[in-house]
Amino acid sequence: MIPSHISEKLQIHFEIEIFAPPAKVWAKLASQEGMNEWFSKRLIFEPRLGGKFRMEVRDPEDGEFVFFGEVVKLEPERELAFTWIEHEKDKQPWPVSTLVSFKLQPTARGTLVSLTHSGFEALEAALAKREYEGHITGWERSAVLQGLKSAVESDK
Repeated sequence: MIPSHISEKLQIHFEIEIFAPPAKVWAKLASQEGMNEWFSKRLIFEPRLGGKFRMEVRDPEDGEFVFFGEVVKLEPERELAFTWIEHEKDKQPWPVSTLVSFKLQPTARGTLVSLTHSGFEALEAALAKREYEGHITGWERSAVLQGLKSAVESDK
């Protein structure tokens, strides 16, 4: 997972090359069953515009969270994007959503997958900076793109 974050814009960005065609990557990326393999087993995902995204996370270090939103872009074999609101247990959910986007680009050896998490600037300044930094750590720790790569490449 190669990071190339843009801190001035509070934009998180990772890329990974998967040695499989976009259609095979899309099958794991844009389905409930596929996402359960690499993203989370505690996830609801409705692969349609306006569809629900909801994921529960329990982390011994950081606590319990629910991340939720809706699908706002669904271009088969090209892009999946959904809004993302964090709700930490015993706290108020974020007042506005951010955006998580996965883009697929064919390469000579397979598919370049990019993950971008943006929109933190819409949060209050101190919260935006804290959540931006916290989400970099969260995305790195969860290694979701590596999980997607493993799920796709191990599926014969």
